[in-house]
Amino acid sequence: MGIQKTFIFKIIVTSIFFTFLCERMLHAQFLNNSNSAFSTTQNQVADTSKNNQSKTDDRIVIHLFTQADTARKELDSSISFLNRNPILTQWQIDLGNFGTAQNSLLFSPSMKANVAFGIESIQPYLYTQDNQKFYNTTRPYSNIYYRMGSKLEQMIDILHTQNIQPNWNFALNYRKIGSPGNYINQGVNHDNASFTTNYLSNNNRYSFNGSFLYNKLQQDENGGIQSDTFLMNPIYANNKLIPVFVDAYTLNRSTVSNYYRNASINFTQNYFLGKYDTIGNDSTEKSSIFKPMFGIQHQFYSNFNYARFKDLTPDSTFYLPLEFPSFAKRDSLFANQYLNAIGNAFSFIGNIRFKKKLLQTEAGYGIELETPHNAYFDKTYLNNFVFAKINKPALQKNEWQFDASMKFYFSGERTIGNFNLSAHAAKMISPTIGKVDFGFEQSLQSAPYLLTNFGTNYLQLNQNFSKQTISKFYFSNSNLKYKTNLHFNYYVVGNYIYRDTSLMAKQYSKVVPILQGLLSKRFVWNKLVFDNDFLLQYASNNSPIHLPNFASRHRIAYESKLIKNKLQTAIGFDFRYNTPYYADHYSPLYFSFVTNYSNRISNYPQAAFFFNFKVKRFRASFAIDELQNFILQNNMNYQLYPAQNYTFRFGFHWAFIN
Repeated sequence: MGIQKTFIFKIIVTSIFFTFLCERMLHAQFLNNSNSAFSTTQNQVADTSKNNQSKTDDRIVIHLFTQADTARKELDSSISFLNRNPILTQWQIDLGNFGTAQNSLLFSPSMKANVAFGIESIQPYLYTQDNQKFYNTTRPYSNIYYRMGSKLEQMIDILHTQNIQPNWNFALNYRKIGSPGNYINQGVNHDNASFTTNYLSNNNRYSFNGSFLYNKLQQDENGGIQSDTFLMNPIYANNKLIPVFVDAYTLNRSTVSNYYRNASINFTQNYFLGKYDTIGNDSTEKSSIFKPMFGIQHQFYSNFNYARFKDLTPDSTFYLPLEFPSFAKRDSLFANQYLNAIGNAFSFIGNIRFKKKLLQTEAGYGIELETPHNAYFDKTYLNNFVFAKINKPALQKNEWQFDASMKFYFSGERTIGNFNLSAHAAKMISPTIGKVDFGFEQSLQSAPYLLTNFGTNYLQLNQNFSKQTISKFYFSNSNLKYKTNLHFNYYVVGNYIYRDTSLMAKQYSKVVPILQGLLSKRFVWNKLVFDNDFLLQYASNNSPIHLPNFASRHRIAYESKLIKNKLQTAIGFDFRYNTPYYADHYSPLYFSFVTNYSNRISNYPQAAFFFNFKVKRFRASFAIDELQNFILQNNMNYQLYPAQNYTFRFGFHWAFIN
């Protein structure tokens, strides 16, 4: 351990020294979360969006947007939370090893109307079409993120983006996660890759966004430790020696594992009709602005999913709830599940005026082909749907913004009748009151494929369920002046579909109301910063949805700038806590979590130390997580799945501009 501390300290010192040496060689600067370009001269260059931006020789103008949110955003170069898990949120908890299946303390169900595949525990680790980033940059930009921790935990994330032409960009992104874990037979090995491109024609009439994504996740399963009493036994000071329920077939691999592979493609193109307006300050300087009035959009998408559960030395007692046949010959158990989908959507987009207000509208039709299959089940479904959107943007200060959307499946054996509705309004009231945002969402959903049709080479489970309904009412208030965010959610869930510890899929016939309150508050005094996140939830304990009534996350830090303001630092502690609750159990067979009613998880508050710093385009962090383990037993994330020991972690971001 002493060697590792010395090694990490040397890395930090060397990184700072090397950054200063490279200062004259690499002239680039991250944009931070601000509306200005922070230029020191008035040299004007045109970015790919045709807007004039100021920059100097050592600056870059870069922004991004996603398929789900086309508003332009700037890159995040802050260091406040650099030490935290780069993938999971503050409410998500893994199995005790970085990269393993996770569940959230915060109830936040998917509101989509399509039929899901059915593996929610790995969603944060996937590149998805909704969260893919499309860039626009004045210079080629690359970013390397590397994170390492105790027990050979490692993650690397490499991004490169550049504009082929001022109006045509591409981006490549690759991420690798590998971690053997604190406990035996719990290693993970994940790969994610993406290619995105976006193009805007010179006359601004035609645009194109395209993306290709690939995800491969591998997780070894140990079934959990045999008893939590081993955690305080000095004989098992090395957690790798604690007995687990699943044996290993090699030194580093478990006989039980889960594998998931996904590949998806999305092409979206638009063509707009409109007019050009000429603007200028005088007779010598004039420019044209294209004002779109009407457009056509086409979207093509495909998605291929494959999930495999493998048990090389199956034991009937491990699957008792499902009454598997006897494994007399100990033949391997396999469960291979597939879902392939391909679709097209066509829509008309237009701007209309209502009572002198501009409304942006879209309406269209889509058709998709889905093929779920496993060892016993193979079927193809043809689904047809219509969708519509309307949006009134806030074009002036303190003006109301409204938007609403609808998606409805009018055909399809599994999807017919499924829908999603949403409506919301927002307005900046005043600097004192802040911005208010309230709305409503409702969806009618079919059961995921893996809950209705699950097959192994030993048996097949086929079940039918009524459609599940989820209604959500919400209100939020954001106040920059008082550094406060307040959010209320009220869910009403009907015909809830789930699995419990019997490992069978079930449906809860009663309506389940869930009330949530979230509060984020920052206190600043001189150079001391105190960040707080609070979560209050209520759901009946008689329902299959079990949540902690209270959870909180806190960060106290001393933030300053040193060495003529060139070295930005943040040093402090992170804390987290949640009240006892009936946490879901983890089921390796389904690569998912199942509801339990008997085992209540109760933990001590958790603490972490961090030191984050930034020098120009280089950001790094050093952290010691699970500090309480120096004097206390490991917390239990889930039954049989304890949290890691105290863990040393070091990570850095390094940006390069060509």
